[in-house]
Amino acid sequence: MMRPRLNISKPALLCVVPPYSIGPPAGIAYLLAYAKKQGCSDFGFLDLRLGVPEAYAPTYTHTGVFGEAYVMDVPDLPLVLSLVDACETGQEPTEKIANVLERYCRHRGMSESYLHRYLISLDSYFRSVAKSLNGIKFIGCSVWTSNFLTSLLFAAHLKRCAQPPIIVAGGPQVTESRASAAIALRSRLFDYVITGEGESSLLDLYCSVVTSKTRDSNPVPGTLSLDSQNRIMQGVERPLLAQHEIPVPSFDQMPLLSYQEYGSLRTVPYHLSRGCTDKCTFCSEWVFWRRFRPGNSGSAVAGIRELQKRYGAEYIAFTDSLLNGHPARLREFAEAMIDRKPRIAWSGFMRAQMDAETALLLKRAGCDVVFIGIESMSDETLMLMKKRRTELHNIQALRAFLGAGIDVVAGIIPGFPGDSRSAFVYTIEQIRCIQREFPGRLRVNIEPFIVSPGQPLFRNLEQMGLRGKPWDEDTLDLAPHYKDITASLFCTVEGSNQGVERMGRLYMAEAIESDEPMKNDPFEYKVAETLNESEFYFDHMTSGWFIGRLKGPQAWIFALIVNEEERQQIERTTAEKRAQTILAASAVRKVLNRIKLAHSISPKELPRVFESGYSRSQNVDTNYQTSPYIVARPGNWHVKNRLIVVNYVTTDWWILPPWQAEILKALRYKPHSASSLQKILVLKGIHRSPRHFDHLLRDLSEKGILVIHNDQSVSTKAGDRTGDAASQFKKLPLNSLPVINNVSAQSEWQCHNQRSYKVGESSCN
Repeated sequence: MMRPRLNISKPALLCVVPPYSIGPPAGIAYLLAYAKKQGCSDFGFLDLRLGVPEAYAPTYTHTGVFGEAYVMDVPDLPLVLSLVDACETGQEPTEKIANVLERYCRHRGMSESYLHRYLISLDSYFRSVAKSLNGIKFIGCSVWTSNFLTSLLFAAHLKRCAQPPIIVAGGPQVTESRASAAIALRSRLFDYVITGEGESSLLDLYCSVVTSKTRDSNPVPGTLSLDSQNRIMQGVERPLLAQHEIPVPSFDQMPLLSYQEYGSLRTVPYHLSRGCTDKCTFCSEWVFWRRFRPGNSGSAVAGIRELQKRYGAEYIAFTDSLLNGHPARLREFAEAMIDRKPRIAWSGFMRAQMDAETALLLKRAGCDVVFIGIESMSDETLMLMKKRRTELHNIQALRAFLGAGIDVVAGIIPGFPGDSRSAFVYTIEQIRCIQREFPGRLRVNIEPFIVSPGQPLFRNLEQMGLRGKPWDEDTLDLAPHYKDITASLFCTVEGSNQGVERMGRLYMAEAIESDEPMKNDPFEYKVAETLNESEFYFDHMTSGWFIGRLKGPQAWIFALIVNEEERQQIERTTAEKRAQTILAASAVRKVLNRIKLAHSISPKELPRVFESGYSRSQNVDTNYQTSPYIVARPGNWHVKNRLIVVNYVTTDWWILPPWQAEILKALRYKPHSASSLQKILVLKGIHRSPRHFDHLLRDLSEKGILVIHNDQSVSTKAGDRTGDAASQFKKLPLNSLPVINNVSAQSEWQCHNQRSYKVGESSCN
């Protein structure tokens, strides 16, 4: 197996592993910006989600086949315990998982064969990537409920490197679920856990364990670690960052254009505030954030202008828990947007507190869609939820937004304890009436009631008419020395509105989820895996040319550019070979290898690992590389023999002059500036002026065909990657850095569409 090529210059990396829906991770963008603001440029970024098929949460379900309500603490605990026990006994990480899959999947209505193949393919992918990262000193992983298991799997392979890095977990899952944090530390797969808002904790920890010559025996504030007796040490809590201390997020080290959906506006995440003013009993976000921190409207608009200038942002996906937590401040922001005319569309999460005049103001300011957590149309149920809203508030808000021309995604909670069936049916009826009034404008986001350890109701289950059921002994015995952690965990909850009642309400809600597809829905995130290993998916591009894609055995997307004849040949050959993995069939391989030879940038079954970024602030010294998500092939007479180039993540495609294939080849494995690239192409007989090359590379970068190689602070000696920024940062005393609090979620290591959606499975799920 060919190992991915390594081209990483920095001593530390922040990583995101699949599965989770793909988008620019807001939390990491804020971490990178904050670190840079504090004088530390040692952190690179590697998004392992890009290049593998998108999936939301394939390793667990919130509802079982008989209506079981699974608790979102460690919902895939049997798989987690099998993995950590295999690692501790010297076996392959996924070796024991197969023993528990049949029973685990049967009760959840999941495909055992699919889940096994899914984990095996990620195991192979992570093994290859981890080998290529040998010598990196510090790796931080952003962890949610959906990728907790796979983050452990990735860490297991990192720990097998000849020079294993210090591995840190941060994010909603290890903040809310202290059992997850304890398992991560006890297994020694993670060395540290950062809880809550992570900017200052990350810098302090990096300084303490990597750049400092002396070690403090006290834990870094805002972190968890193990002492010599295997006891968890907890650092003191940090004060919250003031909103003005939080810089504009930085996407310079992200391949920004590979996150953009085909044909959509260029979207980046941003926030006006942190925290929430409400205290809903089912929500964990307000507990994490502790208090609401609104920003200054003028500064927010200035930040948007900066995002436009630096990244060409056309759309802002606000990640605030509550955009209208301070209604007067939101109106100020809208008025500033109108006055300063940044001309950008945006969306965000709001509560049901809106009047027609304000909604029209928001529409004029660029708002085109909002998420409203209405949850129920029953006043009694809303009181149980402590929503501080009523049916009247909900209807007024829906009509105000929809009447102003703003589309709405309305969140509801099937299965909330104490919500009578008649009240739930009434909620469905009221929403359906509004859908009829505003066709294609109102979608329902179904968030079945779940229990997670960060919710206030978790401490009062009996008062809610619920009983927690622990995991069975067979599960706990998968790793018996973890029983002091796992014995107290709940597997499911029983009681009010669970079981068959829960399933019935889910079906009823799904029936009105959408009357017509919405034109723009940035809140759609629950997707099944988009590709599989047994079938090619073909998308037509132009003039009889297609992009064909499937999931390879190492999880990586295998993509080819094919003509109509080749497409038919692939379909015939794959139909004759009934194999789960097409690429393993020799007859299919023969056809695909012949087609690969026609490519100037051929597909790979494993990624090229390097730090890639995007910025409009390019200069003559900027180094470029071909995007790792690109395939290219000379076309035929239909396209005037020009070069067809496709990004197989976004499915964007372009037609380029044939000679530009030499540029993509030259930049395939080594970065070059415009001047150094010009010298290479002159040797191939291609003569263009330096100005022409400079403009061309900028244009290819703007298309996403090229990415910017982040090579600042370079120290290429393996095992000694600490650059100049680290030595400068090392000089700062620990107590000179700003400190922040032990609260979870958005600004630390989390998703681009932050929100547990108020009933989240964890802070982001």
